[in-house]
Amino acid sequence: MKRIIYLLAIFLIILIGTYLYWKFCYNQKVVENIEKKEIKIISKEETKPTINFGVIDADGNISVPLNGGLKFQKSSINFSSPVSEELDKKINQLKEYLTSEEEKSLSITSYYMSDEKNSSVFPNIGYARAVSFKNFVSNKGIPTKLIDIKGELNDNIEVDEENNIKKPMKLNVGKLKNYSKLLESIIKDIESNPLILNFDTGKTELNFTHDQRRKIVNISTYLDKVEKTFCLVTGHTDNTGSEQRNMIIGKQRAEFIKEYFIKSGILSTRVNTLSKGETEPIASNNTKEGRAKNRRSKVTIN
Repeated sequence: MKRIIYLLAIFLIILIGTYLYWKFCYNQKVVENIEKKEIKIISKEETKPTINFGVIDADGNISVPLNGGLKFQKSSINFSSPVSEELDKKINQLKEYLTSEEEKSLSITSYYMSDEKNSSVFPNIGYARAVSFKNFVSNKGIPTKLIDIKGELNDNIEVDEENNIKKPMKLNVGKLKNYSKLLESIIKDIESNPLILNFDTGKTELNFTHDQRRKIVNISTYLDKVEKTFCLVTGHTDNTGSEQRNMIIGKQRAEFIKEYFIKSGILSTRVNTLSKGETEPIASNNTKEGRAKNRRSKVTIN
């Protein structure tokens, strides 16, 4: 009987000890672990950049409202300066976000209507507007390699009484695209098939074909994505007139192309010019057709 009472007492002591450990020690460790996790979660949230320049969707993409802060007149590639204070502030916040976040980029989609006149070197005036705004935000500190641009036809956009397009473009922030294959194909294409622009005798004016405009887009894209690169415009002539005069005409043609590029939004610091005059013909100057081929400017990437 005494032995049973003794064993029961030991069992009771074990139960009491287990209960006290659970109440005062184990629970305290659980609370401490929960508090540590909460601290980690809070600290992680604190380090995440604040998104106060746009609206985030379910996929994590950010749309940046313009709210009338950017004005383009119909058939114009340049916007009215300055932009609104609200938009200017958003761009500065956007710069801080893009330069601190990895694998994020800004997408600029500019709208255009089918009845607008396109005076740029690009395929449509919408793309030219996107280039214009890209240069603006680039000057605010957003690297061009983090900016994607395109023009989009939209005949439903409205124009106000002052001929301003009400919603000229949309801005979105999303995942950074991999341009390595595209850039590789662009440089191969330009090296094997440079952009050639032909002129009439003694003339410096020309009209761009769709394929030429496509090549100019590719050149512009390459300059945006690859730092310390530039395009070289080389002017050539036929042998009509003196050699000295043709060297001047070749330079004028190259400078004309450069100015046209600059007016369309390609930065002057990324375009160099050179004249070869009549020294490098690609066809016979004894025929009208051959002379027409020799009157050209060649655009390459260096």
